[in-house]
Amino acid sequence: MLKNKIAVAVALTLSVGLPLAGCSGNDTTSDDTSTPQSEESSDFDAVEAYWGQWRGSVETTGESVYGNTSGSEPMLDINLEKDGSCTVEPLASHADLLTDEGTWEGTEDTITLHLSSGDIVLTVTGSATCEGDASLFDIADFDTINFDFYG
Repeated sequence: MLKNKIAVAVALTLSVGLPLAGCSGNDTTSDDTSTPQSEESSDFDAVEAYWGQWRGSVETTGESVYGNTSGSEPMLDINLEKDGSCTVEPLASHADLLTDEGTWEGTEDTITLHLSSGDIVLTVTGSATCEGDASLFDIADFDTINFDFYG
């Protein structure tokens, strides 16, 4: 009787385990047609990666009664449109900064603004960040302006 129970248990285990053994632990729903990372770079889509609003800010430092402080001061927005057009719009508190429009293009490493005042090249520093020369946006006393993607 015990041998029969063991035989039934082994048979059930094998019948349940055999279909799973063919899966080898792989997810059968995954798309196996993906290309290697090096081949994907040739298919880079700048519009998909960069279009939207980017907020530019500069890093600030100073002293308070508690010691040194630091932070960032938002300065302007860059709006990159799907059709390749762009605008540079200063925030209300910095209305004296560059206001301009033109076109844009991008690579995996840079975003180039072709404005009426001249070209500005921004260096991509992360998946949603880039930076550029602050003086090109009429920002005095700062070397770099940092941009964060706002959507």
